[in-house]
Amino acid sequence: MKKNLKRVVIFLAVNLCLFFITAFILIHWPIPQKEKIENYDYSSIDTLSVKSFRKNEKWIKMRDGNNLFSEIYPSQSKTALILIHGSGSESRYLETLAGNISQDKIATVITPDLRGHGRNLKDQSDINYIGQLEEDIEDIIKYSKDSLNAKKIILAGHSSGGGLVLRYIGNSNLTKIDKAIMIAPYLGHDAPTVKPESGGWVTVGVKRWVGLSMLNTIGIQNYNEKPVLFFNRPEAYEDSLQNKSYSYRMAVNFAPKDYEKDIANLRTSSLVLVGEEDESFYSGKFKEVYRPAAKYADIQIMENVNHLNIVKDSDVLKRIENYILN
Repeated sequence: MKKNLKRVVIFLAVNLCLFFITAFILIHWPIPQKEKIENYDYSSIDTLSVKSFRKNEKWIKMRDGNNLFSEIYPSQSKTALILIHGSGSESRYLETLAGNISQDKIATVITPDLRGHGRNLKDQSDINYIGQLEEDIEDIIKYSKDSLNAKKIILAGHSSGGGLVLRYIGNSNLTKIDKAIMIAPYLGHDAPTVKPESGGWVTVGVKRWVGLSMLNTIGIQNYNEKPVLFFNRPEAYEDSLQNKSYSYRMAVNFAPKDYEKDIANLRTSSLVLVGEEDESFYSGKFKEVYRPAAKYADIQIMENVNHLNIVKDSDVLKRIENYILN
């Protein structure tokens, strides 16, 4: 009996050592070089060509004392639309969509720069822990109700912002919202809707990601600040407000927790819009993926629309405005 117990202990100790050795080797594996891929029509998010709409700058205080930069597009509507940007970027490219919704008196629109993005990069380049982005959304919702007198809350997002919306509404423990809008949503690297490396949008440190995931499964989060995603944005579209890479915790938090479970848990009326010519995603696979939530989610595939110009498309604007009003 003692011999068998000793063998078991030795076996477990050896495998535990191998586990940690493997994890640390993967974590410190060289990161692949960023790729130079010209797969996107970036002109559609050129902020210099955007019409200027009436808006106010606001630093909204979060529960941890930090302030997040946001732009508020006012209207007389008592509906607040919180519109979240995509990965590696910030809220400026959403001005056309936000401004028109506000100008048409459909809703007051808030476009926050998420923690670790845009104007917030100077003070904080990362989140502190996985789950903090959801808490920030809750605080923006509270601000909308308390300071803007919003009676109805709609949460919307583009690309990874759309994935974050799904992550949020898939968690029944968070503050309830009235409606959700997911525009070309990123559902996670393992979703059948996602092309390899999101169509070249990012270069992924896969081995490092695997190593960090191994440690996180046993509760070790000491290395979650290490970067795992690197954006392949052309230099012409780089400036001080663009995030060049994501830590493991940011990459994990800025996506659905588990797209299948999040969709299965979806109980919020939702509109999902995807461009037929999306460079990052397989548009034809969204309806099947969202089928478990067919009672709540309306999936619409837009013709002649790609991943970036979807936020400026006039037909997309009309569909969003009709959805908000009905």
